[in-house]
Amino acid sequence: MAVSSKLLIGELKALRRGRGVHTPGLDRHVGPALREACGISDCDGAEVVREKLGAWVADLVRTLPDDLRLAVTTPLGLNPDAQHVFLAHRVEWLASRLQRDSRTVRRRIDDGLTRLVEAALHPAQQAQEDWYVARIQVLLRLDAPSPVRVEQWTVIALRDGVDQIPLPCSANFEVVYGAVPDGRALRFPRPLRTGETHEFCVQAPLLTPATYVHRCERFDLVVDESAPRVVPPPRTGLESADDASGAVPGGSRAAG
Repeated sequence: MAVSSKLLIGELKALRRGRGVHTPGLDRHVGPALREACGISDCDGAEVVREKLGAWVADLVRTLPDDLRLAVTTPLGLNPDAQHVFLAHRVEWLASRLQRDSRTVRRRIDDGLTRLVEAALHPAQQAQEDWYVARIQVLLRLDAPSPVRVEQWTVIALRDGVDQIPLPCSANFEVVYGAVPDGRALRFPRPLRTGETHEFCVQAPLLTPATYVHRCERFDLVVDESAPRVVPPPRTGLESADDASGAVPGGSRAAG
């Protein structure tokens, strides 16, 4: 079935009313164009429809400018910072955020939907992703006898059936929870559905090499505040005689 851009925009506009994607019984409010575009089947219940629709929008808006991304997600109820019951209140929030009047904001909302549909019907040529990383939080534990790096990964599936990802570390690591090593991959307890989130945790010695090559929306680096030791700053050749003695001011640091 060829999806009409006019029909798709019309269904998205209708979906913005009330609570947007959080409307109870969402599966009864999604039209045929959105079902085709998002891969929604007749057997999918409201929560599955909500997950698939959210994942579809999230994947398409990631390349849009910030204002258009907000103009798409906020009216649809996909912006966690604007979970108002009525569309008019979400538009007011967006107008305040963008510092524009409501008429300008409504035009921006229409522009955002147009760009969303353009991206959906004429996608850029790129490798198909099965999943992406919503967040990686890396904790450096310097208080242990052998300092370690603890990584919490949150991944989101972009298709049904995702059940593994490549190893985040090449060797010398331990899975804390959420996955099982399987050759050169980490296997999840069960396959994920489109839009479903899964979290797992691994740890490795601090100096174990790691490469982060997948799309990641958020990366946090934290140094444990309870650590009695600190990592010395890089030497520049400009240290004083006192600095050269190796003394480093106490205190813990965190980066995020």
